Amino acid sequence: MKKQDLSRRSFLKFGAAGLAAIPVVSLGISTAAAAERLDENAPEAQALNYKHDNTSVDHPSHADGQKCINCLLYTDPSATEWGGCAVFPNKLVNANGWCTAYVARG
Repeated sequence: MKKQDLSRRSFLKFGAAGLAAIPVVSLGISTAAAAERLDENAPEAQALNYKHDNTSVDHPSHADGQKCINCLLYTDPSATEWGGCAVFPNKLVNANGWCTAYVARG
């Protein structure tokens, strides 16, 4: 057996193990990073008029009943207090919050 074949085999074996580890590692990173709540005063929150409490929103686009938990962009509708949002990656938004990116869940 050639030395070159052995290194190719080793490369494939370790490469496959590395690929298998990526989802496990990224799951741990995203879970830890997603634990931070979005600050209403953060630039990205202000750009989309985000508020933790939808009843305090004074914006022409806002309608009664619109809140993060019933928005299509709220990534975990089972999270009834704070959950992820596709618009604010690695941040948690209040389930009763609202922003101008609101899209009604079908």
